Amino acid sequence: PISQLEAGLALPSTRIYDREGRLLYEILQPTQGRNRALALDEIPVHCINAVIATEDSNFYSHPGVDITGIARALWINLRGREILAGGSTITQQVARNLLLDPQQRAERTLRRKLRESVLAIRLQNAYSKDEVLALYLNQTYFGNLAYGIEGAARAYFGKSASALSLAECALLAGIIQN
Repeated sequence: PISQLEAGLALPSTRIYDREGRLLYEILQPTQGRNRALALDEIPVHCINAVIATEDSNFYSHPGVDITGIARALWINLRGREILAGGSTITQQVARNLLLDPQQRAERTLRRKLRESVLAIRLQNAYSKDEVLALYLNQTYFGNLAYGIEGAARAYFGKSASALSLAECALLAGIIQN
């Protein structure tokens, strides 16, 4: 159920600071990695635009499921005779990552895709587009034990997400895609 969304959230990593507020050490959970949630207005517009352009260019115009994207992915998969494209929206990815258990997430079946689509529509009815986007940007795995845009900025560039350049945002959006 959508009410279980928070159970799937990656917990923030523990940070130890000195008395001047400088980060001394960050304790990473082995299964959760580096993470710190940011409000959407704390994330650079470059990062938001890069992720939307890379992951779901129709994000603000569909109800959580993009029929055009699914049709395009189906066509690519039929032509390639294997699963080459998924057609998932940002909302579907949030639903999959936060509402399905790891075993269900790993399935590459039509049943899982349909379940994910229903959850995405329900998620879109319960949360605003900006709330879904903030969940995505704060919970997505960027590799290198980094969850969320803040964790990725610190892991790859040693700085806060608010200080990322356009090129750095583009690189991080590409990491998600990879």
